[in-house]
Amino acid sequence: MNLEYFSEGLDCLMYCGMKLSPEQRILIENSLIALQNDNRFSGMYLWGRITATKNDYYIAFGYTNDCLKDRKYFYSLDQFQWQLLPFVQSPTIFQATILAREPFIGDPSLMSYVKLDPTFDIVGNQVAGIGRPEVVKLKEEERLAAIVFIITEECAICPRGAFYKMTDGRVIPNQMFRGLNDLQIENQSYYQLYRLPRNDLKVNLAKRSDYNYAIDFLDTIDCVIPLGQSFALNMQRNEHLVIIKSCLWMGMTFFHKMNSHKHGFLYLGDGKKNFDLLFMY
Repeated sequence: MNLEYFSEGLDCLMYCGMKLSPEQRILIENSLIALQNDNRFSGMYLWGRITATKNDYYIAFGYTNDCLKDRKYFYSLDQFQWQLLPFVQSPTIFQATILAREPFIGDPSLMSYVKLDPTFDIVGNQVAGIGRPEVVKLKEEERLAAIVFIITEECAICPRGAFYKMTDGRVIPNQMFRGLNDLQIENQSYYQLYRLPRNDLKVNLAKRSDYNYAIDFLDTIDCVIPLGQSFALNMQRNEHLVIIKSCLWMGMTFFHKMNSHKHGFLYLGDGKKNFDLLFMY
């Protein structure tokens, strides 16, 4: 949720039942303005809230030069003081985060133990032995950083043309973006994943007849597996507003106002993936 139109963006998400109290709005907005000034960020965003049993985690991020590569994430327990979220690189931490079934507690220093899946020894295309499952010591702060990264990678959305790739490789907000029109707004190919692209540039460009090297470098949401089931698009025609919900991560919601540069996403959930999606259709 962009800090520039913070209140208006939250009002748009109220159509699908996602909201913050007036006190939370004022406290978060003012604290994020101070956080942006202290770190001299070019852009500041509220990522969302992860529900915990004791204290909920509020997540925000900002960037300086590149809005994809320079993002720094912060978390807060009181919506006022923000702590830098650690950068997780270990594949073991990500695997343990996905397998962790216990809810978040709200204590960043809390340690938990997660049993990983067993490993298999393959000899000649046959299973020769099964290794003992490894038990990983997982800190809740690292788990929080990993789950924020995973959710952002899989379902954070932006409309096509909202971001512009410079000749030097930097990605910045497109100042000429005027929003999607009536013919584009219900087409999922006009919405992109707000993260570094995984597909080759030629693959993304080959999908479009009106391709543009500067704005079509991101992956589109219509290629997310399972195809056609990962996102649910709803159109509020009276308000010229589109709402897209993630079916994989319940609580991640995106909005965009037609013929306007205003768009954003917000996650309000418990940080658990919907593994039952394939059985819901």
